[in-house]
Amino acid sequence: MNKEKAFNRIASATIKALKEQAEMGKVNAKTTETVYQAIEAAFNKEYMSLFEKLDDSKTALEFIAQGKDLDIKQATALAQQTLSTLAKK
Repeated sequence: MNKEKAFNRIASATIKALKEQAEMGKVNAKTTETVYQAIEAAFNKEYMSLFEKLDDSKTALEFIAQGKDLDIKQATALAQQTLSTLAKK
C-alpha cells in the first residue's frame, strides 16, 4: 500500500464533500455529518483494499506453506507473482 496515495484519496473525498457543502451555502450539523460520512466512506474503501491484499497474501502463503509439489523456483515464482499483483491493486 502506498500510504501517501491512500491519504490523498481520503483528502480528495473530504475536500469534495466540503466543497459540496460550501456550495450549498449552509454549514450545520446535517452538512457536517455529510462530510464525516464522506471521510468514513473513503477510509472504508482504503480498508477494503487492504483486506483484499491481506487475503491474497494469505492465500499465497498458505499454498507455499503446504509445499505440495512445489520446488523452490515455483514457490519463488508464486511469491513474486503475488507481490506483483498486490502492487497493482
